[in-house]
Amino acid sequence: MGNEWDGRMTRCIFAVSLYILLSATAPASAQQIDPIADALTEKLQAKFSDAYNRKDVTTMAGFFGENGWRITPSGVFQGRDAIRREMERVIQIGLHDYSVQRTISKFLSGNIIYNAGEWRAKLGDQQYRGYYSALLVREGDEVKILEETVNVAAP
Repeated sequence: MGNEWDGRMTRCIFAVSLYILLSATAPASAQQIDPIADALTEKLQAKFSDAYNRKDVTTMAGFFGENGWRITPSGVFQGRDAIRREMERVIQIGLHDYSVQRTISKFLSGNIIYNAGEWRAKLGDQQYRGYYSALLVREGDEVKILEETVNVAAP
């Protein structure tokens, strides 16, 4: 029984791993945006972009869960206070005209939503862009960011 169970478990783990790998490597055009996840996160992203462009770091950090994580090229930040301080630093260097475009938005399980897409902002007249992924948790009709990873695309 033990070897049979181990064999089934190994095949199951392999199948799930293969599914995740294939899902992650599918072209963005093949990805679908779940309409419920889209509706929940649309408001969050619009309000976040607005707060960013108003330089309202307290509101920006408030979109994160109390113990949320933000991983950026500048480091790893845990908790709203650390995230707020990092966002203050980013605003102080002069990034502006921030916008974001989601390419993936789907429920992973239960109330967890996975988002990924592209962001854009300017520093002076220079345009910058990069990519992000985020895990969000649904809390009623709103969502909070549990974890966000952001990068800057190579020129």
